[in-house]
Amino acid sequence: MRFTTLTTLTTLTTLTTFVFISLAAACVGDVGGSHRPGPGSGSDRTQSGPCDKLEKDVAIRSPADMSALPRTGCYDIYGKLTLTGNTKLTNLQQLSFETASTGILIDGNTALTSLDPLGLADPKLEEVDGDIAITGNTALPAIPLGNLTKLTGALTVSGNAQLTSLDLSRLATTGHVEISSNAKLGSLTGFAATTIAGDLAIHGNAQLTSLGTMSALYRVTGSVTIDGNAALTNLAAFTTSLKFIDQSLTITNNAQLTDLGALKHLALVEAITITGNQSLVNCRAVEVDRCTQHPTTAVISNNNNASCNWQCN
Repeated sequence: MRFTTLTTLTTLTTLTTFVFISLAAACVGDVGGSHRPGPGSGSDRTQSGPCDKLEKDVAIRSPADMSALPRTGCYDIYGKLTLTGNTKLTNLQQLSFETASTGILIDGNTALTSLDPLGLADPKLEEVDGDIAITGNTALPAIPLGNLTKLTGALTVSGNAQLTSLDLSRLATTGHVEISSNAKLGSLTGFAATTIAGDLAIHGNAQLTSLGTMSALYRVTGSVTIDGNAALTNLAAFTTSLKFIDQSLTITNNAQLTDLGALKHLALVEAITITGNQSLVNCRAVEVDRCTQHPTTAVISNNNNASCNWQCN
């Protein structure tokens, strides 16, 4: 990823590169949008001279961090890019990349209102080798991840108070997924993944009404936790395709939840806790308990604890 910096950290500019991240400080040759060769194809140069190759993680927390970089003005970064705690950073103008080497952390940039220029929405950005964490950016209304198909690490989207929707519809390979404490998040699109390699945790999203579609999901190798989503009415995202949750299933404190989707068709889950869902008829939770295999005693307590005619079909 290539950055062009001005006198403050409020404007960042980049060009599309391959495999590595390239950072440029006031490189005039970058502004016009020209591409430069990737690793192994010759010397990396701009009009102002060769680029410094930084084989390490780079964290930009202040203008001072930018000033501390080598003074040649152009950098190739083979590592993780971190943008965090920049309270005056409002946008990332013209940043774009096709893949990052070891992940992306965008955290605590409280004035940041757009990630569009970062390149997350670029059709060429389909895979990230590492983690993506976008957290605590309290003014950020959108996170454009709709073209992402493969993430080898974890995805965390948390504490973005102005975020209203999240498109992960093409995400077919991912590790741990956490979507939490996004106060205005109203909807998800779901995932294309057949397996989540880790936990799936969706909690504390007060306005979330739908989890979208996860019709291909077959296995979660960790736990599934759906907790404290006050407006969530159903779990229709979980279809009969979902057969295995290798650890625990926890569905708690979702005040408007009335439907558990097809969770009673799970073949095997380690443990079940379904409690505190005020609008859920308890019989629906009993069906999940009685119709699935699990080696531990289920904890079930919801709106109506009276006996019911549960069914597994």
